[in-house]
Amino acid sequence: MLYTAGVDDNADAAEPLTRAYQYFHGKWEYGEFPASTQRIALYRRPEGGRIAVYMSRSGELFSPEPSFQNQSIHAKDMENKKKLGYLADLRQVASQLLACGDGGQNYCRMNRDTWAPMDISIFDDYVDVNWAFEIKARGNTGAEQDRYWEENPELKRERTRRISLFNKSLSLHAINGPSLDNLYLCGAKGAVYFWNGERMEKLSVPTSAYLLDILVEDPDTIWICGRNGTLLRGNARQGFTAIPCDDGPTFSTLTRFDGRIYLSSISNPRGVFVHDGRTVRQVASGLRRDLADVHTVDAVEGALWAVGSRDVARFDGTAWERIKIPKWSD
Repeated sequence: MLYTAGVDDNADAAEPLTRAYQYFHGKWEYGEFPASTQRIALYRRPEGGRIAVYMSRSGELFSPEPSFQNQSIHAKDMENKKKLGYLADLRQVASQLLACGDGGQNYCRMNRDTWAPMDISIFDDYVDVNWAFEIKARGNTGAEQDRYWEENPELKRERTRRISLFNKSLSLHAINGPSLDNLYLCGAKGAVYFWNGERMEKLSVPTSAYLLDILVEDPDTIWICGRNGTLLRGNARQGFTAIPCDDGPTFSTLTRFDGRIYLSSISNPRGVFVHDGRTVRQVASGLRRDLADVHTVDAVEGALWAVGSRDVARFDGTAWERIKIPKWSD
């Protein structure tokens, strides 16, 4: 079973739309929903069964499964207190759905209708734009304004402080972990946070690259990937080390299949990469047209999937197979 999200080439860019595709036993089906898709999570429900849950950038949740109750993650009572912004990732850990995004947002689904921050202390505070830029230099010329700041250094420092608060932004792009009291979050400027069930701790890692995905191999082996060919391995207790990679691909996702770590790269060199325990190298699929359009890799027992904007392929451990996309998906 493969779940993907797409949009019609002729769709109105101003009107959010998702075609939720499902590929099962060689057949494609789809349904349309009036929302865009940022992330898809495979959700194993407490009452049994598993479904695909789709999340938009604005935090709307929906599913092709009719029994799933559509909902919104954002807490309206925080809109004028915290900066908020878009959401980036949706993941299930243990029995709970988790989400993270811009402004340091980190949420856990507490019950069917309620989402709550795990640690609100790392959320960026809301800063009013008028207050941030209220202090202005007097004068009609640059020289006059420079002189004003020289004569009023305290006002200049206060102006700088306010603008710095306004521009502050903790962008989190991925959340994952072995358990609900052993979670990792990552994002812009090499940010990696660890949640121990009570509070967030910022970890030191050997990169300042934008980090995009997290894979749990086991409780002591956490993989994090991102831009500039970044691949980290480690944990909160022992720290993280960088795995060398040439050419600087942008690793957008990673997964484990057949004892190896596979990654997707969305910028040159584009395609599927593999870490075999020694090096990171690009995969040659052997297909007539090699894999270049790949933004996501994921694995289930017996199959590695590579998904792009207009390409889907599957690897069984021996050979790659390109999956034919039906004409009605255009």
